[in-house]
Amino acid sequence: MSDAIEAAPAPLGGIVGVGTSHVVVIVDHSGSMRKDDVPGYTSRTAAVYDCLARDLVEPQTKLGGLGKMEVSIIEMSDDAEVARERSAADTALLSYLKGCTSRYARSHGNYLPALDAALELLKGDAAHGNQLFLIFLSDGAPSDHVDMQCAHGYSVWQHDPRGGMYKGKPRLRSCPLSGACRAAIHKSVNDECVKRIQHIGDLLGRDRVHMHAVAFGPPTEDYAVLQSMAKALPRSSFQKLGLSADCLRTAFTSLTSTLTSLRTEAAGTGPGLTLRTDIGQRAASRQALEERTILTDADGWDIYVGDNCLSKRKFDLNARSFIDAPFTESALAVDLERHYPGLVQRGIAHAAYKFAEGAERVVFQCTEVVSVDAGATGYSVGPRLVAKDTRHTEHLGCEKFHRTFCRTQGEAEELAQLFNRRLHGGPEWQIRFLPCYVFMLLDSRYPTGQGEILVEEELEGVFTKWNNNAGGVADCVRVVETAALGAIAEDDDEEGEGDSDSGEPGDGPVTTEDVPQCFSHFTYKATNGRKLVCDLQGVWNAVDGFTMTDPVIHHCSGSKKNGATDKGMTGIRNFFATHKCGPLCRRLGLEPPVL
Repeated sequence: MSDAIEAAPAPLGGIVGVGTSHVVVIVDHSGSMRKDDVPGYTSRTAAVYDCLARDLVEPQTKLGGLGKMEVSIIEMSDDAEVARERSAADTALLSYLKGCTSRYARSHGNYLPALDAALELLKGDAAHGNQLFLIFLSDGAPSDHVDMQCAHGYSVWQHDPRGGMYKGKPRLRSCPLSGACRAAIHKSVNDECVKRIQHIGDLLGRDRVHMHAVAFGPPTEDYAVLQSMAKALPRSSFQKLGLSADCLRTAFTSLTSTLTSLRTEAAGTGPGLTLRTDIGQRAASRQALEERTILTDADGWDIYVGDNCLSKRKFDLNARSFIDAPFTESALAVDLERHYPGLVQRGIAHAAYKFAEGAERVVFQCTEVVSVDAGATGYSVGPRLVAKDTRHTEHLGCEKFHRTFCRTQGEAEELAQLFNRRLHGGPEWQIRFLPCYVFMLLDSRYPTGQGEILVEEELEGVFTKWNNNAGGVADCVRVVETAALGAIAEDDDEEGEGDSDSGEPGDGPVTTEDVPQCFSHFTYKATNGRKLVCDLQGVWNAVDGFTMTDPVIHHCSGSKKNGATDKGMTGIRNFFATHKCGPLCRRLGLEPPVL
Protein backbone atom coordinates (compact mmCIF):
# COMPACT_ATOMS: atom_id res chain seq x y z
CA MET A 1 0.00 0.00 0.00
CA SER A 2 1.36 3.42 -0.97
CA ASP A 3 2.28 6.12 1.50
CA ALA A 4 -0.53 8.32 0.16
CA ILE A 5 -3.14 5.73 1.04
CA GLU A 6 -1.63 5.03 4.47
CA ALA A 7 -1.79 8.73 5.26
CA ALA A 8 -5.41 9.04 4.13
CA PRO A 9 -8.15 9.81 6.67
CA ALA A 10 -9.83 6.91 8.40
CA PRO A 11 -12.97 5.44 6.80
CA LEU A 12 -16.37 6.50 8.00
CA GLY A 13 -17.40 4.50 11.04
CA GLY A 14 -20.80 3.22 12.03
CA ILE A 15 -23.23 0.76 10.48
CA VAL A 16 -22.56 -0.21 6.88
CA GLY A 17 -25.00 1.11 4.29
CA VAL A 18 -27.07 3.48 6.40
CA GLY A 19 -26.36 6.65 4.43
CA THR A 20 -28.62 8.34 1.91
CA SER A 21 -26.30 7.24 -0.90
CA HIS A 22 -23.18 5.19 -1.49
CA VAL A 23 -20.99 6.30 -4.40
CA VAL A 24 -18.38 3.81 -5.64
CA VAL A 25 -15.86 5.33 -8.05
CA ILE A 26 -13.55 3.07 -10.09
CA VAL A 27 -10.60 5.09 -11.38
CA ASP A 28 -8.36 3.73 -14.13
CA HIS A 29 -4.74 3.58 -12.91
CA SER A 30 -3.25 1.94 -16.01
CA GLY A 31 -0.05 3.35 -17.49
CA SER A 32 -1.80 5.39 -20.18
CA MET A 33 -3.33 7.58 -17.46
CA ARG A 34 0.15 9.12 -16.98
CA LYS A 35 -0.07 10.92 -20.33
CA ASP A 36 -0.06 14.73 -20.17
CA ASP A 37 -2.63 15.32 -22.93
CA VAL A 38 -5.36 17.00 -20.82
CA PRO A 39 -4.96 20.80 -21.11
CA GLY A 40 -4.10 22.35 -17.76
CA TYR A 41 -3.05 19.09 -16.06
CA THR A 42 0.16 17.14 -15.75
CA SER A 43 -1.61 13.82 -16.41
CA ARG A 44 -5.01 12.25 -17.05
CA THR A 45 -4.89 10.98 -13.46
CA ALA A 46 -4.44 14.52 -12.14
CA ALA A 47 -7.45 15.73 -14.13
CA VAL A 48 -9.69 12.92 -12.87
CA TYR A 49 -8.87 13.37 -9.20
CA ASP A 50 -9.07 17.16 -9.39
CA CYS A 51 -12.54 17.00 -10.96
CA LEU A 52 -13.64 14.35 -8.45
CA ALA A 53 -12.56 16.62 -5.62
CA ARG A 54 -13.92 19.92 -6.94
CA ASP A 55 -17.10 18.86 -8.70
CA LEU A 56 -18.29 15.72 -6.92
CA VAL A 57 -17.12 15.85 -3.31
CA GLU A 58 -16.63 19.55 -2.53
CA PRO A 59 -20.31 20.50 -3.15
CA GLN A 60 -21.32 17.68 -0.77
CA THR A 61 -19.08 18.97 2.02
CA LYS A 62 -21.14 22.17 2.12
CA LEU A 63 -24.25 20.19 3.13
CA GLY A 64 -22.68 19.20 6.44
CA GLY A 65 -24.57 16.37 8.12
CA LEU A 66 -27.61 16.42 5.83
CA GLY A 67 -28.43 12.88 4.72
CA LYS A 68 -25.13 11.04 5.03
CA MET A 69 -23.30 10.22 1.81
CA GLU A 70 -20.56 7.58 1.63
CA VAL A 71 -17.81 7.45 -1.00
CA SER A 72 -15.58 4.50 -1.90
CA ILE A 73 -12.63 4.75 -4.31
CA ILE A 74 -11.24 1.74 -6.23
CA GLU A 75 -7.99 2.05 -8.17
CA MET A 76 -7.89 -0.18 -11.24
CA SER A 77 -4.65 -1.52 -12.67
CA ASP A 78 -3.46 -5.17 -12.83
CA ASP A 79 -5.47 -5.74 -9.67
CA ALA A 80 -8.00 -3.60 -7.82
CA GLU A 81 -7.13 -1.67 -4.70
CA VAL A 82 -9.83 -0.19 -2.46
CA ALA A 83 -8.18 3.13 -1.65
CA ARG A 84 -11.14 4.57 0.29
CA GLU A 85 -13.99 2.56 1.79
CA ARG A 86 -17.22 4.32 2.79
CA SER A 87 -15.58 7.65 3.58
CA ALA A 88 -17.76 10.56 4.59
CA ALA A 89 -18.07 13.31 1.98
CA ASP A 90 -16.18 15.79 4.15
CA THR A 91 -13.10 17.99 4.08
CA ALA A 92 -10.86 15.04 4.99
CA LEU A 93 -11.91 13.13 1.86
CA LEU A 94 -11.62 16.31 -0.17
CA SER A 95 -8.05 16.81 1.02
CA TYR A 96 -7.22 13.18 0.25
CA LEU A 97 -8.51 13.40 -3.33
CA LYS A 98 -6.60 16.60 -4.00
CA GLY A 99 -3.47 14.79 -2.83
CA CYS A 100 -4.10 12.01 -5.35
CA THR A 101 -3.47 14.28 -8.35
CA SER A 102 0.21 13.32 -8.20
CA ARG A 103 -0.45 9.56 -8.06
CA TYR A 104 1.61 7.45 -10.48
CA ALA A 105 -0.46 5.19 -12.72
CA ARG A 106 1.11 1.99 -13.99
CA SER A 107 0.65 -1.33 -15.77
CA HIS A 108 -2.66 -2.60 -17.23
CA GLY A 109 -6.28 -1.62 -16.66
CA ASN A 110 -8.08 -4.87 -15.82
CA TYR A 111 -11.83 -4.36 -15.50
CA LEU A 112 -12.86 -7.65 -13.87
CA PRO A 113 -10.94 -7.33 -10.57
CA ALA A 114 -12.27 -3.78 -10.17
CA LEU A 115 -15.86 -4.91 -10.74
CA ASP A 116 -15.40 -7.74 -8.25
CA ALA A 117 -14.13 -5.22 -5.68
CA ALA A 118 -17.13 -2.97 -6.35
CA LEU A 119 -19.51 -5.89 -5.81
CA GLU A 120 -17.90 -6.71 -2.46
CA LEU A 121 -18.31 -3.09 -1.36
CA LEU A 122 -21.92 -2.88 -2.51
CA LYS A 123 -22.95 -6.12 -0.84
CA GLY A 124 -23.04 -4.16 2.41
CA ASP A 125 -25.92 -2.09 0.99
CA ALA A 126 -28.17 -5.03 0.15
CA ALA A 127 -30.29 -4.78 3.31
CA HIS A 128 -30.61 -0.99 3.30
CA GLY A 129 -32.58 1.56 1.33
CA ASN A 130 -29.82 3.92 0.25
CA GLN A 131 -29.30 4.92 -3.37
CA LEU A 132 -26.26 3.36 -5.08
CA PHE A 133 -24.01 4.94 -7.69
CA LEU A 134 -21.25 3.11 -9.56
CA ILE A 135 -18.97 5.38 -11.60
CA PHE A 136 -16.57 3.44 -13.83
CA LEU A 137 -13.97 5.75 -15.37
CA SER A 138 -11.44 4.48 -17.94
CA ASP A 139 -9.38 5.82 -20.82
CA GLY A 140 -9.63 2.68 -22.95
CA ALA A 141 -10.59 -0.95 -23.37
CA PRO A 142 -9.98 -3.55 -20.65
CA SER A 143 -6.66 -5.38 -20.56
CA ASP A 144 -7.93 -8.55 -18.85
CA HIS A 145 -7.51 -10.56 -22.06
CA VAL A 146 -3.71 -10.15 -22.07
CA ASP A 147 -3.10 -12.85 -19.45
CA MET A 148 -5.96 -15.15 -20.46
CA GLN A 149 -5.54 -18.48 -22.19
CA CYS A 150 -7.78 -19.64 -24.99
CA ALA A 151 -9.99 -22.71 -24.75
CA HIS A 152 -7.07 -24.83 -25.98
CA GLY A 153 -4.65 -23.60 -23.31
CA TYR A 154 -2.59 -21.12 -25.34
CA SER A 155 -1.73 -17.54 -24.27
CA VAL A 156 -2.61 -16.01 -27.62
CA TRP A 157 -2.36 -12.41 -26.39
CA GLN A 158 1.26 -12.77 -25.21
CA HIS A 159 4.23 -11.85 -27.40
CA ASP A 160 5.63 -14.65 -29.48
CA PRO A 161 8.93 -15.73 -27.86
CA ARG A 162 10.40 -16.16 -31.34
CA GLY A 163 10.06 -12.44 -31.91
CA GLY A 164 9.06 -10.81 -35.16
CA MET A 165 6.70 -8.00 -36.10
CA TYR A 166 3.22 -7.92 -37.62
CA LYS A 167 1.74 -4.68 -38.95
CA GLY A 168 4.28 -2.68 -37.00
CA LYS A 169 3.62 -4.42 -33.67
CA PRO A 170 5.34 -7.35 -31.90
CA ARG A 171 3.96 -10.63 -33.17
CA LEU A 172 1.64 -12.49 -30.80
CA ARG A 173 1.51 -16.18 -30.06
CA SER A 174 -0.98 -18.15 -32.09
CA CYS A 175 -3.20 -21.09 -31.29
CA PRO A 176 -2.35 -24.04 -33.55
CA LEU A 177 -5.91 -25.34 -33.29
CA SER A 178 -7.98 -22.25 -34.14
CA GLY A 179 -7.51 -18.79 -35.57
CA ALA A 180 -10.57 -17.45 -33.75
CA CYS A 181 -9.20 -17.71 -30.22
CA ARG A 182 -8.12 -14.09 -29.80
CA ALA A 183 -11.57 -12.78 -30.77
CA ALA A 184 -13.19 -15.37 -28.49
CA ILE A 185 -11.15 -14.17 -25.51
CA HIS A 186 -12.06 -10.56 -26.26
CA LYS A 187 -15.74 -11.49 -26.36
CA SER A 188 -15.47 -13.43 -23.11
CA VAL A 189 -14.07 -10.34 -21.35
CA ASN A 190 -16.90 -8.21 -22.71
CA ASP A 191 -19.49 -10.77 -21.61
CA GLU A 192 -17.97 -11.17 -18.14
CA CYS A 193 -17.91 -7.40 -17.54
CA VAL A 194 -21.58 -7.12 -18.47
CA LYS A 195 -22.45 -10.12 -16.28
CA ARG A 196 -20.73 -8.46 -13.30
CA ILE A 197 -22.90 -5.36 -13.73
CA GLN A 198 -26.04 -7.45 -14.16
CA HIS A 199 -25.19 -9.39 -11.01
CA ILE A 200 -24.87 -6.15 -9.05
CA GLY A 201 -28.31 -5.16 -10.33
CA ASP A 202 -29.80 -8.56 -9.50
CA LEU A 203 -28.43 -8.43 -5.96
CA LEU A 204 -29.31 -4.84 -5.13
CA GLY A 205 -32.15 -3.94 -7.50
CA ARG A 206 -31.75 -2.97 -11.14
CA ASP A 207 -33.64 0.30 -10.70
CA ARG A 208 -31.74 1.17 -7.53
CA VAL A 209 -28.19 1.09 -8.93
CA HIS A 210 -27.14 4.08 -11.05
CA MET A 211 -24.39 2.90 -13.41
CA HIS A 212 -22.27 5.63 -15.04
CA ALA A 213 -19.62 4.44 -17.52
CA VAL A 214 -17.25 7.29 -18.33
CA ALA A 215 -14.84 7.18 -21.26
CA PHE A 216 -12.22 9.80 -20.45
CA GLY A 217 -9.63 9.27 -23.13
CA PRO A 218 -8.91 9.73 -26.85
CA PRO A 219 -12.07 9.43 -28.96
CA THR A 220 -10.32 6.88 -31.20
CA GLU A 221 -10.02 4.32 -28.39
CA ASP A 222 -12.28 1.26 -28.21
CA TYR A 223 -15.02 1.82 -25.62
CA ALA A 224 -17.34 -1.00 -26.71
CA VAL A 225 -17.07 -2.79 -23.36
CA LEU A 226 -17.91 0.38 -21.42
CA GLN A 227 -20.94 0.91 -23.65
CA SER A 228 -22.10 -2.67 -23.10
CA MET A 229 -21.74 -2.27 -19.34
CA ALA A 230 -23.87 0.88 -19.40
CA LYS A 231 -26.65 -0.97 -21.24
CA ALA A 232 -26.81 -3.69 -18.58
CA LEU A 233 -28.94 -1.64 -16.15
CA PRO A 234 -31.91 0.67 -16.82
CA ARG A 235 -30.59 3.61 -14.77
CA SER A 236 -27.31 4.07 -16.56
CA SER A 237 -25.39 6.25 -18.96
CA PHE A 238 -22.35 6.02 -21.20
CA GLN A 239 -20.39 9.24 -21.44
CA LYS A 240 -17.67 9.65 -24.04
CA LEU A 241 -15.92 12.83 -22.97
CA GLY A 242 -12.73 12.79 -24.99
CA LEU A 243 -9.97 14.44 -22.99
CA SER A 244 -12.03 17.47 -21.98
CA ALA A 245 -11.79 18.30 -18.29
CA ASP A 246 -14.72 20.72 -18.77
CA CYS A 247 -16.96 17.84 -19.84
CA LEU A 248 -15.75 15.73 -16.93
CA ARG A 249 -16.58 18.53 -14.50
CA THR A 250 -20.05 18.93 -15.99
CA ALA A 251 -20.68 15.18 -15.80
CA PHE A 252 -19.77 15.17 -12.10
CA THR A 253 -21.84 18.32 -11.53
CA SER A 254 -24.89 16.55 -12.96
CA LEU A 255 -24.41 13.65 -10.56
CA THR A 256 -23.83 16.10 -7.69
CA SER A 257 -27.25 17.65 -8.33
CA THR A 258 -28.92 14.26 -7.90
CA LEU A 259 -26.91 13.46 -4.76
CA THR A 260 -27.71 16.84 -3.21
CA SER A 261 -31.44 16.32 -3.76
CA LEU A 262 -31.29 12.87 -2.16
CA ARG A 263 -29.40 14.12 0.87
CA THR A 264 -31.66 17.13 1.37
CA GLU A 265 -34.80 15.01 1.16
CA ALA A 266 -33.43 12.41 3.56
CA ALA A 267 -32.65 15.11 6.09
CA GLY A 268 -36.24 16.32 6.05
CA THR A 269 -35.22 19.86 5.14
CA GLY A 270 -36.87 22.26 2.73
CA PRO A 271 -40.58 21.60 2.63
CA GLY A 272 -40.35 19.03 5.47
CA LEU A 273 -42.06 16.24 3.55
CA THR A 274 -42.42 12.67 4.75
CA LEU A 275 -41.55 9.79 2.44
CA ARG A 276 -44.38 7.29 2.02
CA THR A 277 -43.96 3.85 3.55
CA ASP A 278 -46.78 2.07 1.69
CA ILE A 279 -44.87 1.87 -1.62
CA GLY A 280 -41.92 0.02 -0.06
CA GLN A 281 -38.51 -0.56 -1.55
CA ARG A 282 -39.47 -3.30 -3.97
CA ALA A 283 -39.05 -2.48 -7.65
CA ALA A 284 -41.24 -4.32 -10.12
CA SER A 285 -40.20 -5.77 -13.44
CA ARG A 286 -42.19 -4.30 -16.30
CA GLN A 287 -44.76 -6.51 -17.99
CA ALA A 288 -45.13 -6.56 -21.77
CA LEU A 289 -48.65 -5.17 -22.02
CA GLU A 290 -50.56 -5.56 -25.26
CA GLU A 291 -54.16 -4.85 -26.25
CA ARG A 292 -56.48 -7.37 -24.52
CA THR A 293 -53.89 -8.50 -21.94
CA ILE A 294 -55.83 -9.83 -18.94
CA LEU A 295 -54.85 -8.36 -15.56
CA THR A 296 -55.98 -9.60 -12.16
CA ASP A 297 -56.65 -7.29 -9.23
CA ALA A 298 -54.33 -7.89 -6.22
CA ASP A 299 -52.07 -10.09 -8.37
CA GLY A 300 -49.45 -7.41 -8.91
CA TRP A 301 -52.07 -4.89 -10.11
CA ASP A 302 -54.56 -2.46 -8.58
CA ILE A 303 -57.67 -2.19 -10.76
CA TYR A 304 -60.19 0.66 -10.46
CA VAL A 305 -63.36 0.59 -12.58
CA GLY A 306 -66.93 1.81 -12.28
CA ASP A 307 -67.62 3.61 -9.00
CA ASN A 308 -64.01 3.12 -7.90
CA CYS A 309 -62.74 5.19 -10.85
CA LEU A 310 -64.55 8.47 -10.34
CA SER A 311 -63.19 10.47 -13.26
CA LYS A 312 -60.53 11.01 -15.89
CA ARG A 313 -59.49 14.63 -16.29
CA LYS A 314 -56.95 16.78 -18.07
CA PHE A 315 -55.68 20.28 -17.35
CA ASP A 316 -57.00 22.95 -19.72
CA LEU A 317 -54.56 25.83 -20.04
CA ASN A 318 -57.22 28.25 -21.25
CA ALA A 319 -59.58 27.53 -18.37
CA ARG A 320 -56.67 27.06 -15.94
CA SER A 321 -58.50 24.12 -14.39
CA PHE A 322 -59.15 20.41 -14.90
CA ILE A 323 -61.85 19.34 -17.34
CA ASP A 324 -63.34 15.90 -17.99
CA ALA A 325 -61.66 13.70 -20.60
CA PRO A 326 -63.18 10.62 -22.29
CA PHE A 327 -61.90 7.09 -21.64
CA THR A 328 -60.07 5.38 -24.50
CA GLU A 329 -62.42 3.89 -27.07
CA SER A 330 -61.55 0.42 -28.34
CA ALA A 331 -62.98 -2.33 -30.50
CA LEU A 332 -62.65 -4.66 -27.50
CA ALA A 333 -65.01 -2.51 -25.41
CA VAL A 334 -67.55 -2.58 -28.23
CA ASP A 335 -67.30 -6.40 -28.49
CA LEU A 336 -67.69 -6.81 -24.74
CA GLU A 337 -70.72 -4.51 -24.69
CA ARG A 338 -72.31 -6.75 -27.31
CA HIS A 339 -71.64 -9.96 -25.38
CA TYR A 340 -72.06 -8.60 -21.82
CA PRO A 341 -74.61 -5.79 -22.08
CA GLY A 342 -74.73 -3.61 -18.98
CA LEU A 343 -71.69 -5.23 -17.34
CA VAL A 344 -68.83 -3.41 -19.06
CA GLN A 345 -67.02 -0.88 -16.87
CA ARG A 346 -64.09 1.33 -17.83
CA GLY A 347 -61.23 2.47 -15.64
CA ILE A 348 -57.54 2.24 -14.92
CA ALA A 349 -55.07 -0.34 -13.60
CA HIS A 350 -51.58 0.29 -12.32
CA ALA A 351 -48.87 -2.03 -11.11
CA ALA A 352 -48.74 -2.50 -7.35
CA TYR A 353 -45.01 -1.78 -7.28
CA LYS A 354 -43.01 1.10 -8.73
CA PHE A 355 -40.38 0.57 -11.41
CA ALA A 356 -38.66 3.96 -11.01
CA GLU A 357 -38.71 7.12 -8.92
CA GLY A 358 -37.52 10.71 -9.03
CA ALA A 359 -37.18 13.58 -6.58
CA GLU A 360 -40.94 14.03 -6.16
CA ARG A 361 -42.67 11.08 -7.85
CA VAL A 362 -42.74 7.31 -8.07
CA VAL A 363 -43.57 5.67 -11.40
CA PHE A 364 -45.75 2.61 -12.00
CA GLN A 365 -46.66 0.69 -15.12
CA CYS A 366 -50.25 1.49 -16.06
CA THR A 367 -53.02 0.89 -18.59
CA GLU A 368 -56.65 1.77 -19.13
CA VAL A 369 -58.89 -1.29 -18.76
CA VAL A 370 -62.38 -2.57 -19.44
CA SER A 371 -63.92 -5.11 -17.07
CA VAL A 372 -67.03 -7.28 -16.99
CA ASP A 373 -66.63 -8.55 -13.40
CA ALA A 374 -66.55 -5.28 -11.41
CA GLY A 375 -62.77 -5.01 -11.50
CA ALA A 376 -61.76 -8.50 -10.35
CA THR A 377 -60.04 -8.69 -13.74
CA GLY A 378 -59.57 -6.21 -16.55
CA TYR A 379 -58.54 -6.19 -20.21
CA SER A 380 -55.78 -3.77 -21.18
CA VAL A 381 -56.88 -1.26 -23.83
CA GLY A 382 -55.24 1.65 -25.56
CA PRO A 383 -51.58 2.68 -25.49
CA ARG A 384 -49.16 1.56 -22.77
CA LEU A 385 -49.11 4.12 -19.96
CA VAL A 386 -47.17 5.07 -16.87
CA ALA A 387 -48.75 6.33 -13.65
CA LYS A 388 -46.94 8.90 -11.53
CA ASP A 389 -47.79 9.39 -7.88
CA THR A 390 -46.22 11.39 -5.08
CA ARG A 391 -43.37 10.04 -2.97
CA HIS A 392 -44.56 12.08 0.01
CA THR A 393 -47.41 11.44 2.41
CA GLU A 394 -48.40 15.11 2.52
CA HIS A 395 -49.23 15.11 -1.21
CA LEU A 396 -51.50 12.05 -1.20
CA GLY A 397 -54.85 13.08 -2.68
CA CYS A 398 -53.55 16.62 -3.17
CA GLU A 399 -54.96 18.17 -6.32
CA LYS A 400 -52.40 20.98 -6.27
CA PHE A 401 -49.54 18.48 -6.65
CA HIS A 402 -50.93 17.08 -9.92
CA ARG A 403 -52.22 20.46 -11.06
CA THR A 404 -48.66 21.83 -10.92
CA PHE A 405 -47.31 18.92 -12.93
CA CYS A 406 -50.03 19.15 -15.60
CA ARG A 407 -49.81 22.93 -15.84
CA THR A 408 -46.02 22.84 -16.12
CA GLN A 409 -46.08 20.20 -18.84
CA GLY A 410 -48.89 22.05 -20.63
CA GLU A 411 -47.00 25.35 -20.58
CA ALA A 412 -43.90 23.57 -21.91
CA GLU A 413 -46.04 22.13 -24.73
CA GLU A 414 -47.34 25.62 -25.62
CA LEU A 415 -43.79 26.89 -25.91
CA ALA A 416 -42.80 23.79 -27.90
CA GLN A 417 -45.56 24.48 -30.44
CA LEU A 418 -44.33 28.06 -30.80
CA PHE A 419 -40.75 26.81 -31.19
CA ASN A 420 -41.83 24.35 -33.89
CA ARG A 421 -43.63 27.09 -35.84
CA ARG A 422 -40.62 29.38 -35.65
CA LEU A 423 -38.28 26.62 -36.74
CA HIS A 424 -40.12 25.54 -39.91
CA GLY A 425 -38.23 22.25 -39.78
CA GLY A 426 -39.08 18.70 -40.76
CA PRO A 427 -40.54 16.08 -38.42
CA GLU A 428 -37.12 15.28 -36.94
CA TRP A 429 -36.97 18.85 -35.56
CA GLN A 430 -40.31 18.79 -33.76
CA ILE A 431 -40.56 18.96 -29.97
CA ARG A 432 -43.68 17.89 -28.09
CA PHE A 433 -44.51 17.16 -24.49
CA LEU A 434 -46.78 14.28 -23.60
CA PRO A 435 -50.39 15.07 -22.67
CA CYS A 436 -51.17 13.94 -19.13
CA TYR A 437 -54.35 12.95 -17.33
CA VAL A 438 -55.45 12.64 -13.72
CA PHE A 439 -57.64 9.75 -12.58
CA MET A 440 -59.67 10.22 -9.39
CA LEU A 441 -59.90 6.92 -7.47
CA LEU A 442 -61.70 5.53 -4.46
CA ASP A 443 -59.14 3.80 -2.25
CA SER A 444 -59.04 3.47 1.53
CA ARG A 445 -55.24 3.77 1.49
CA TYR A 446 -55.58 7.51 0.83
CA PRO A 447 -56.16 9.76 3.88
CA THR A 448 -59.58 10.93 2.64
CA GLY A 449 -60.56 7.68 0.94
CA GLN A 450 -60.06 9.35 -2.44
CA GLY A 451 -56.81 9.63 -4.32
CA GLU A 452 -55.39 10.73 -7.64
CA ILE A 453 -52.82 9.32 -10.02
CA LEU A 454 -51.25 11.18 -12.89
CA VAL A 455 -51.03 9.20 -16.14
CA GLU A 456 -49.30 9.67 -19.46
CA GLU A 457 -48.17 7.48 -22.36
CA GLU A 458 -45.11 5.28 -21.94
CA LEU A 459 -42.20 6.48 -24.04
CA GLU A 460 -40.69 4.01 -26.49
CA GLY A 461 -37.05 4.24 -27.50
CA VAL A 462 -33.78 5.21 -25.86
CA PHE A 463 -34.61 7.51 -22.95
CA THR A 464 -32.22 10.45 -22.95
CA LYS A 465 -31.73 13.51 -20.74
CA TRP A 466 -30.57 16.36 -22.97
CA ASN A 467 -30.10 18.85 -20.15
CA ASN A 468 -30.77 18.86 -16.43
CA ASN A 469 -31.85 21.10 -13.59
CA ALA A 470 -28.32 22.12 -12.66
CA GLY A 471 -27.01 23.53 -15.93
CA GLY A 472 -25.65 20.27 -17.35
CA VAL A 473 -26.01 19.73 -21.09
CA ALA A 474 -26.23 16.58 -23.16
CA ASP A 475 -22.77 16.31 -24.64
CA CYS A 476 -21.48 15.86 -21.11
CA VAL A 477 -24.56 14.58 -19.27
CA ARG A 478 -25.14 11.64 -21.54
CA VAL A 479 -23.73 10.84 -24.97
CA VAL A 480 -26.09 9.21 -27.45
CA GLU A 481 -25.73 8.37 -31.10
CA THR A 482 -26.55 11.48 -33.10
CA ALA A 483 -27.15 12.37 -36.69
CA ALA A 484 -26.97 15.66 -38.49
CA LEU A 485 -30.42 17.11 -39.06
CA GLY A 486 -31.71 18.84 -42.14
CA ALA A 487 -31.09 22.49 -42.89
CA ILE A 488 -33.36 25.12 -41.38
CA ALA A 489 -35.86 26.65 -43.76
CA GLU A 490 -35.14 30.34 -44.24
CA ASP A 491 -38.58 31.60 -45.22
CA ASP A 492 -40.27 34.40 -43.27
CA ASP A 493 -41.59 33.66 -39.78
CA GLU A 494 -45.37 33.56 -39.57
CA GLU A 495 -45.21 35.03 -36.08
CA GLY A 496 -43.28 38.04 -37.35
CA GLU A 497 -40.50 38.31 -34.78
CA GLY A 498 -37.39 36.69 -33.38
CA ASP A 499 -36.62 34.53 -36.39
CA SER A 500 -33.73 36.19 -38.11
CA ASP A 501 -31.31 33.86 -39.83
CA SER A 502 -27.80 35.10 -39.37
CA GLY A 503 -26.61 33.41 -42.53
CA GLU A 504 -23.19 33.18 -40.94
CA PRO A 505 -20.86 30.85 -42.81
CA GLY A 506 -19.33 27.95 -40.97
CA ASP A 507 -22.28 27.33 -38.67
CA GLY A 508 -21.89 23.62 -39.36
CA PRO A 509 -24.42 20.81 -39.08
CA VAL A 510 -26.98 20.69 -36.29
CA THR A 511 -27.19 17.48 -34.25
CA THR A 512 -29.97 16.11 -32.09
CA GLU A 513 -28.33 17.59 -28.97
CA ASP A 514 -28.49 21.13 -30.38
CA VAL A 515 -32.27 21.24 -30.73
CA PRO A 516 -33.26 20.79 -27.03
CA GLN A 517 -30.54 23.18 -25.86
CA CYS A 518 -31.77 25.78 -28.32
CA PHE A 519 -35.36 25.17 -27.18
CA SER A 520 -34.43 25.91 -23.56
CA HIS A 521 -32.75 29.14 -24.67
CA PHE A 522 -35.74 29.97 -26.86
CA THR A 523 -38.21 29.63 -23.97
CA TYR A 524 -36.36 32.33 -22.04
CA LYS A 525 -36.46 34.70 -25.03
CA ALA A 526 -40.09 33.88 -25.93
CA THR A 527 -41.32 34.65 -22.40
CA ASN A 528 -39.32 37.88 -22.13
CA GLY A 529 -37.07 36.40 -19.48
CA ARG A 530 -39.85 35.22 -17.18
CA LYS A 531 -39.46 31.46 -17.69
CA LEU A 532 -36.93 28.89 -18.82
CA VAL A 533 -37.87 25.28 -19.61
CA CYS A 534 -35.12 22.75 -18.89
CA ASP A 535 -34.54 19.27 -17.47
CA LEU A 536 -35.44 18.10 -20.96
CA GLN A 537 -35.77 14.34 -21.15
CA GLY A 538 -37.48 11.80 -23.35
CA VAL A 539 -36.91 10.03 -26.66
CA TRP A 540 -36.05 11.03 -30.23
CA ASN A 541 -36.48 9.43 -33.61
CA ALA A 542 -36.35 10.78 -37.14
CA VAL A 543 -40.08 10.28 -37.72
CA ASP A 544 -41.57 11.89 -34.60
CA GLY A 545 -38.75 14.14 -33.47
CA PHE A 546 -38.50 14.75 -29.71
CA THR A 547 -41.16 13.45 -27.31
CA MET A 548 -40.51 14.75 -23.81
CA THR A 549 -41.90 14.51 -20.30
CA ASP A 550 -41.50 15.90 -16.80
CA PRO A 551 -39.80 19.22 -17.62
CA VAL A 552 -38.79 21.88 -15.12
CA ILE A 553 -39.81 25.50 -15.55
CA HIS A 554 -37.72 28.05 -13.67
CA HIS A 555 -39.75 31.20 -13.03
CA CYS A 556 -37.97 34.51 -12.46
CA SER A 557 -40.22 35.39 -9.50
CA GLY A 558 -38.51 32.83 -7.24
CA SER A 559 -41.90 31.86 -5.80
CA LYS A 560 -41.53 28.16 -6.69
CA LYS A 561 -44.88 28.37 -8.45
CA ASN A 562 -43.81 25.39 -10.58
CA GLY A 563 -42.97 23.10 -7.66
CA ALA A 564 -39.88 22.25 -5.66
CA THR A 565 -37.73 21.89 -8.79
CA ASP A 566 -38.36 25.53 -9.79
CA LYS A 567 -35.07 27.20 -8.84
CA GLY A 568 -36.04 30.66 -10.07
CA MET A 569 -33.26 32.93 -11.27
CA THR A 570 -30.65 30.58 -9.82
CA GLY A 571 -31.83 27.85 -12.17
CA ILE A 572 -31.89 30.26 -15.11
CA ARG A 573 -28.35 31.43 -14.36
CA ASN A 574 -27.14 27.83 -14.00
CA PHE A 575 -28.45 27.03 -17.47
CA PHE A 576 -26.79 29.99 -19.16
CA ALA A 577 -23.55 29.42 -17.23
CA THR A 578 -23.01 26.17 -19.16
CA HIS A 579 -25.11 26.69 -22.31
CA LYS A 580 -23.07 27.35 -25.41
CA CYS A 581 -25.05 28.76 -28.29
CA GLY A 582 -24.71 26.59 -31.37
CA PRO A 583 -25.57 27.20 -35.01
CA LEU A 584 -29.30 26.79 -34.29
CA CYS A 585 -29.31 29.52 -31.63
CA ARG A 586 -27.39 31.82 -33.94
CA ARG A 587 -29.71 31.21 -36.87
CA LEU A 588 -32.74 31.96 -34.67
CA GLY A 589 -31.13 35.16 -33.47
CA LEU A 590 -30.78 34.01 -29.85
CA GLU A 591 -28.03 35.59 -27.78
CA PRO A 592 -26.91 34.83 -24.20
CA PRO A 593 -28.66 37.24 -21.83
CA VAL A 594 -26.88 39.47 -19.34
CA LEU A 595 -27.99 38.15 -15.93
